[in-house]
Amino acid sequence: MAQPADSTKPIAERHGKGSLVVVGTGIQWAGQTTLAARRAIEAADRVLFAVADGGTARWLRSLRVDAESLRYGASDGPPRREIYRRIVDDILEEVRRGLRVCAIFYGHPGVFSTPAHDVIRRARSEGHSARMLPGVSFLDCLFADLGLDPGHEGCAAYEATDFLLRRRPFDVHTPLVLSQIALIGNPHVFDPAATDRIRRGLGVLAEVLCERYPRSHEAIVYDASTHPIEPPKMVGQRLDELASAPVTDVSTLYVPPVAAAPVDRAMWERVAAGGDAAVPPLREMTFQQLAGGAA
Repeated sequence: MAQPADSTKPIAERHGKGSLVVVGTGIQWAGQTTLAARRAIEAADRVLFAVADGGTARWLRSLRVDAESLRYGASDGPPRREIYRRIVDDILEEVRRGLRVCAIFYGHPGVFSTPAHDVIRRARSEGHSARMLPGVSFLDCLFADLGLDPGHEGCAAYEATDFLLRRRPFDVHTPLVLSQIALIGNPHVFDPAATDRIRRGLGVLAEVLCERYPRSHEAIVYDASTHPIEPPKMVGQRLDELASAPVTDVSTLYVPPVAAAPVDRAMWERVAAGGDAAVPPLREMTFQQLAGGAA
């Protein structure tokens, strides 16, 4: 077990200017935490974390007995924006003391983690060294569990509230991933008891999707597995019944394409050397198949 750095000398003498490294635990703590992240945790003077469950917190404290949880808040507490501001302030307070600080977030620290990005920007603006290490995100788990290869048909990914408010464009021939579907329109921490709010948000999302997709089109409500012995949750759901879907605070909606996207033959002839006349039917083919890759 790694122990805290030697504190017998004054901080300024030991390190001078403080520094920051931001890491993620992965979706499955321990098993998906990278070696680089573990080294950063073990080498830091100060370890602070914001994670979603007690098991992850206990595991982090098995690496560093002095690891401390950041203030997060309850569903009836302040808005997430205020909670994030407090997290950033708490991390920066330690960096300004001249410490080597490791801040730990759930999953990939740069994916749906506003305070992780904010604290790095602010630390750098104050002249401190600050960097982020990549981690395993829910999207990486989704690709693996659903067998989705974005190299075949691409992939459009949006946060659900942003998708609705900004009327983000989407193509029914491209896989669509919408995250945080249980938090649509909710500026606070997720409250599973707020069923009316959750159902209202899902209902609005269903209406927008059904403008382009068939109402009977089946999507998948997906929750990545947080523990190696637990399978991921993958529930098929008709779009017109989305408002009644079982969801959690980490649920993601995957909407498969209605069909393969058509290929522009004229463009194929422009980009293919000489324009091969023996090209197979283009409408049903991915670029990798056209290029001779795996089917």
